[in-house]
Amino acid sequence: FAGLWTLGEIARGYLLTGFPWNLLGTVWAFGALPVQGAAWIGTHGLSALTVVLACLPLVWGRAAWATGAAVLAGAAAFGLVRLAAEEPPAGPATIRVVQGNIAQAHKWRDDLRIAHFRRYLGLTANVPPTEAGEGPMVVIWPETASPYMLDNDATARALAAGALPEEALLIAGSVRIERGAEGTEPAVRVWNSLLAIDRSAAVIGLYDKHHLVPFGEYVPLRSVLPIETVVPGNLDFSAGPGPRTLTLPGTEVPPFSPLICYEVIFPGNVVAPGERPAWLLNLTNDAWFGVSSGPYQHLASARMRAVEEGLPLVRAANTGVSAVFDARGRMVASLGLNRMGVIAAPLPGARGPTPYARAGVWLPGGISFLLLGVATALSRRTHVAS
Repeated sequence: FAGLWTLGEIARGYLLTGFPWNLLGTVWAFGALPVQGAAWIGTHGLSALTVVLACLPLVWGRAAWATGAAVLAGAAAFGLVRLAAEEPPAGPATIRVVQGNIAQAHKWRDDLRIAHFRRYLGLTANVPPTEAGEGPMVVIWPETASPYMLDNDATARALAAGALPEEALLIAGSVRIERGAEGTEPAVRVWNSLLAIDRSAAVIGLYDKHHLVPFGEYVPLRSVLPIETVVPGNLDFSAGPGPRTLTLPGTEVPPFSPLICYEVIFPGNVVAPGERPAWLLNLTNDAWFGVSSGPYQHLASARMRAVEEGLPLVRAANTGVSAVFDARGRMVASLGLNRMGVIAAPLPGARGPTPYARAGVWLPGGISFLLLGVATALSRRTHVAS
């Protein structure tokens, strides 16, 4: 059962574009200690272990309790040893995450657009200053934080750049639009994007979300399904080329892997092959969830990716929870749900690639087939004995 469950979870990350939300292994993500095993076997591997421990009493009776306790004690010891290891030096940058806390019902109202933009400008202009030797400041706005299209709107881009402190740059979520030449199809293309903007208002980095939400950002089989998307005009978002490592020219900011919204929930698919970044950056708008378990489930997935990859992760969420995790999944700083403010933290250092970062889902996949093999052998043994 554990083997089949885990293979089902792995398949859920790929079938019909994938939706690996709330994998069972994330039940341990309430803290850094219980999830250190994800560096070796990933969240799927923790799912397999969880199912095995939960089902042992059905087949072993009282002996299962001692076995389960021993496994949990071993996992705790492994976690303690890993967390006690020397921390890598901090990255050469300081992070300022701006959380505007704008409700979804208000987010795209035309009469509130200027007020929302002013809120982000005001918070940005008042971010805590850096100290000598802390490196360049990176100010981060969440997914689609700007109500104006920063790539096309030079005035809005200049206002955003003007709010930045000296020697700072802005990474902001914004819708991006391109219009094709007359007579071409499609006439308009829209992306859910991340832009890096320097103090001169120049765009020095760009990333387009590649893993789009079905029935939200695009409609599969649109010709037969009369469903509207969130884009005005009922357009579909276009998909970017895939995971990438973004380097910002002319800056000391370490290269990072951008992840917009639920792109962070996909184990083994948050880093471009052969281009290991120094940190992960997740921009999201969790206002869709309201006050519910949703934002915390999304946060748990983000913590798991940090542990799996051995990379620090910065998370900017419109209504929260915004957070900074180190490369072992420890929360360095956070700002809670439905709060407005700014997170100030150094960028934690990166660790070397973990076993999971090297092998990906092949490791938990192998564990699943091993469990199926053991189950088959035990079944045959029981059959022969009977």
